[in-house]
Amino acid sequence: MKKKVVAALLASVMVMSLTACGSSGSSGGAASAPASEAPASEAPAQSEAAPASEAAAEGEAAADTAASGGDLNGDGKIIVGYISKNTTDVFHATLNGAAEERLDSLVADGTIDEWTGILDGNTDAAKQCDLAQDCINYPCDYVIILPAESTASDPAVTSMADAGIGVIVVNSATDSTDSAAMAFAGSDDVYAGELMGNYVMEHVEGGGTFVHCQGIIGNSAQIQRGEGIANTIEKDSGWTKAADVPCDWDASKAVNTVDDYLAQYGDDLKAVICDNDDMSSAAQAECNAKGREDIVCIGVDGNQGPLQMVKEGTLGATVLQDGAGQVNAGIDAIVASIKGETVEKKIIVPFVLVTPDNVDEYLK
Repeated sequence: MKKKVVAALLASVMVMSLTACGSSGSSGGAASAPASEAPASEAPAQSEAAPASEAAAEGEAAADTAASGGDLNGDGKIIVGYISKNTTDVFHATLNGAAEERLDSLVADGTIDEWTGILDGNTDAAKQCDLAQDCINYPCDYVIILPAESTASDPAVTSMADAGIGVIVVNSATDSTDSAAMAFAGSDDVYAGELMGNYVMEHVEGGGTFVHCQGIIGNSAQIQRGEGIANTIEKDSGWTKAADVPCDWDASKAVNTVDDYLAQYGDDLKAVICDNDDMSSAAQAECNAKGREDIVCIGVDGNQGPLQMVKEGTLGATVLQDGAGQVNAGIDAIVASIKGETVEKKIIVPFVLVTPDNVDEYLK
């Protein structure tokens, strides 16, 4: 069945797109999101109800969904689309794998009729807009999308919502997510930035200079994690930020940044804060190789490589985001909609600060 869906989607690429969307011109890795430092298994996803005006509109949508049993377009089938951010980086491989397992199970038990398989967004907003049009043409009743960028991926969300699709935005929000999407499932990236800033301040006595390795500019995680860093360590008079360096989530670019700023600042460089832990683990390894094990490097995601470094004592900490929990929360929203139940507008999955004290809970 899935092969038929993919074939239909490939055919629909020939249909002219009805929505203009600018290319991001970027490529790269994980983006990533927190309300508790309790283990993820013990910290349930937190839901945020929509404002009264939005709740009323959502109530009407829930009623329509209940009447149709989730067949939002009335074609007699319930079809779910899945537009990934990419299919290459470690963090999104976890998200995609969890989605594939869950959606396959929903087909098997008859909750949905079909799903599209993993549609590769290639970390390219223009590609995601094209895939959104494919999902409209298919037609899908619901679509899960993991946006590449906040602004450039937004037309993908709005065009599908305008076509009557129930859009579930996962992991990173777009500009219109709050108003256009059926639900958002992700984490609080500002809090992730605050966790990193506070960790560095607590583990380096006397302050010093730090450098910030950023993700792809314009991604909501990159923006909000930077806000969290600004809320904490940048307000401490004992610390000086050398620079925000766009590294595109790329480990090799983080290593180059370490080399550049070590050469410039020498012993004054005390920390490297990274928007993901592919970068922080590579940065720490480079610092260690240069005899600067004292430099504190930290990032976000909680991938298995960085977790193993925490276990071995070669990396002090990482901030884990539960990607599988995020995508499953989004799928839960679809199931609730199909059943005619209330769908929460915003579902927050907590971040967890992982240190040697709790790493065994998360290392597989």
